[in-house]
Amino acid sequence: MDMAGWMVLGTMAVVLGSRFLGNLIDQVPKLSKKVIAAIRAVRDVRDEIRMYRS
Repeated sequence: MDMAGWMVLGTMAVVLGSRFLGNLIDQVPKLSKKVIAAIRAVRDVRDEIRMYRS
C-alpha cells in the first residue's frame, strides 16, 4: 500500500475509534446502574463464600 492508502486507513481508524468511544461514553449513565448491581452481587457471593469457609 502506498502512503496515501495508509493515511486514509489511519484516518478512518481514528474517526471510527473516536465514534466508538463517544457512543460508549454516552452509554455509561445507562450502564452504571447495572454495573453497580453486578459488583454488589459479586461482593455478596464473595461474602457468602467467606462465611462458608469460616
